[in-house]
Amino acid sequence: MQDLLEIIAIAYKKLSAENIVLFLLLIKIIFCSLGGLIVTYSHSLFSYKWLRNNFNIYVGLTLPIIGLVITTVIGSNIALSIGMIGALSIVRFRTPVRTPYELVHYFSLLTIGISAKVDLSITIVLIIILSVLPYFIKKFSIFNFNKSQQEGKLTLSFQGIMNDEDLKKIANIKHVKNYSVKIEKNDLNVSGFATFENNNEKDKFLDEWSSKITNYNIDLDESN
Repeated sequence: MQDLLEIIAIAYKKLSAENIVLFLLLIKIIFCSLGGLIVTYSHSLFSYKWLRNNFNIYVGLTLPIIGLVITTVIGSNIALSIGMIGALSIVRFRTPVRTPYELVHYFSLLTIGISAKVDLSITIVLIIILSVLPYFIKKFSIFNFNKSQQEGKLTLSFQGIMNDEDLKKIANIKHVKNYSVKIEKNDLNVSGFATFENNNEKDKFLDEWSSKITNYNIDLDESN
């Protein structure tokens, strides 16, 4: 490890001023990608197992880098900043967002990249906070569990793309009370409604069907 640090130090001294800027940018890119991966993985350990698929791992790696590169390119150029805002305003996520949590997760990853441009120490603090936050949310979820038992059942409306076998399985789940099917080419667009007695039942359902469900919304049904 010490030899590697010495090699990096020697290489750094031989770099020109322009190359030093590129070298530091490369270090920040690696740091941002690892930070985004750490945050995504830590969240996947606490009730968000759907973050472990290849799509979300890719997002966790690249979104902080995108934020860093955009911030670096804009720099202090006001004209370029205004042009970049106009260009980015037409870019939208076409895939429906599952929950407000997922939207916040995307913004968190972008913020890691943006803060890395300003100060890496801020980025380190942010990564630590975002990584440990799911633990405390999971720790205090027992209060939500008790509340759901006292005030009513949890209701979940969902939508997903499935095949015939998936439809048969989900139709036999006791929590699913109602569903509708729309045929799209070779797939079935399934919209349904499910109820759960507590958060554990809801989380188990979402973990099992995370690869099939593309969008869902959770409410507290006080009429039960």
